[in-house]
Amino acid sequence: MYKRTVIKKANYTVKQVESTVRHKGIRTNIVAKVMRMMAATQRSLDGQKSVIITQSTRRISTNRNWVNALEIERNPAWVAPQAGESYVWGRNDPNGPAAVVARRFTIRDDIERARLFLSVDNFAIVLINGRSVVIDNPQGNVSFFNPGRSFNIRRFLRRGTNDIVIAAFNFPSNANRSENNPAGVLARIEIQLED
Repeated sequence: MYKRTVIKKANYTVKQVESTVRHKGIRTNIVAKVMRMMAATQRSLDGQKSVIITQSTRRISTNRNWVNALEIERNPAWVAPQAGESYVWGRNDPNGPAAVVARRFTIRDDIERARLFLSVDNFAIVLINGRSVVIDNPQGNVSFFNPGRSFNIRRFLRRGTNDIVIAAFNFPSNANRSENNPAGVLARIEIQLED
C-alpha cells in the first residue's frame, strides 16, 4: 500500500514540477530533460539505503550519498558548507543546465522541529514527500545562494520514510554549468525529535 501511494505521489510530483517549470517560462528542452531526471531519481530512491533518524537532533546535508549527486567545487560567492556537506550538481549531466538530486531518510520518533537550509545557484524546486516546499521563479539573484534561505519543514515530514527531491536550475535556464556560469546546490535538513 505504501509503495503504491508513493508511486502515485511520485507521478503527481513529476507532473506538478513539469507544469510549474513550463509556467515559469523554462525552455521546453530543459523541461523535458528535468522530467527524465525526476523519473530516474524517483526510481533510484527505491534502491537507496535510508538514513535512520533516532537521535534527538540529526542533520542530513547534500553530499555524494544523495541520489544523482556529484560533489562540486564551491564557488567563492557561495555560502561556505559545514563539515560533512558539499555543494552538488547532477552526476548524470555534471555540466548541464539543470540537476535533480534526492535523499531518503526515516524518522523513528515524533518531530519537534525541522528546518531546511537551501543555498542554490540559481533557483530550485524542492519537494518533500511529493509536496512543494520551494518553487522559485527563474532568476539570477545572488541572495538565493548567499546567505541562503531557511524554511520550516516540520509539516512536510512524517514519522517513517521521507523523501526530499531538489530540482536545481542554472540561469538563464538554458545555460550549461561552467566556470564562467557556475551552478550548485547545498541543502541541509536539521531535525529535532521530541524527548
